[in-house]
Amino acid sequence: MTNQPTSRPAYEIPATVSAHAHAALEARFAAREQLGRAMVVTTAAAVRDILTGHDEAAPFDAQAVELIEGKDGSLFPTGRYWTAAGGERTFAEAVGLTEAGNGIHGMSEWTAYLNDDNRDVWRPLCGKLDDHDGQPAYALDLIRAAALDLNAPPASKGGMVEVMVCANDSDRYTALVDPADQRDGYVKPWFDLDTVRRIAQQTQADAATYGHGSIDTVHVLEGQDAAQRHDGSLEATRYAVVVVVCWMYLDGEKREEAVQVLHPNEDGRYAVGGHDWCWYALDSQQNPQVPFRP
Repeated sequence: MTNQPTSRPAYEIPATVSAHAHAALEARFAAREQLGRAMVVTTAAAVRDILTGHDEAAPFDAQAVELIEGKDGSLFPTGRYWTAAGGERTFAEAVGLTEAGNGIHGMSEWTAYLNDDNRDVWRPLCGKLDDHDGQPAYALDLIRAAALDLNAPPASKGGMVEVMVCANDSDRYTALVDPADQRDGYVKPWFDLDTVRRIAQQTQADAATYGHGSIDTVHVLEGQDAAQRHDGSLEATRYAVVVVVCWMYLDGEKREEAVQVLHPNEDGRYAVGGHDWCWYALDSQQNPQVPFRP
């Protein structure tokens, strides 16, 4: 028995797998940072609740709280804290053993999420203390913790910048993007009309090759009028309408969204695909930048 060569590859890899992998990793890192920020602020709230009996309007005096790092890298409270004047106290002294024990137990459920994954968030807010029974100990600055922005700062801010973008690891186009307008690391490119014509030609060719059910096609419909000037010459007025067709929507519940007319911005540029096409910026070596950081 002889082995016959296969007529096609055993399986195909999506062209966007690299971009999706980078986006997934970036989203994971962003989620870790977001969790760290939320847990730092929640820790400050837990100290307040312990000392006030959950009365948000009641006065209390706490500047820092002790946290111990366990063997798994997560933090947990000991019940020791410092007042604004620098005095050292314990929750038990402030509210009694029972309330302190219950408070520390509840607080530990939140501080356990502060660990190596988000060390870059909580560690700058901590002062190093002497080890506690061989375990690293820290004094978390509650004033700074409570003031921490719950949202991670955007990658960058500012106006449009010109970059090369791609959505399928092969076709590259020059576009303007706003670095602050990203979704999961993908950018929203704005193309001039000549580039839109190139994208239209490529998407239609891809649909003819691979089938319309898997390719959104772009179409540039153009027309013109001619008006006579006072000197008898003709002045042409040209029109362009950019349409995107999502063929897979035509037979489903989203059929009314299958055809989209794109409107140009004030500079005459079109956001073909928006964020939905997962456009990613390329660096000077033509490598994906997900997220984009100019």
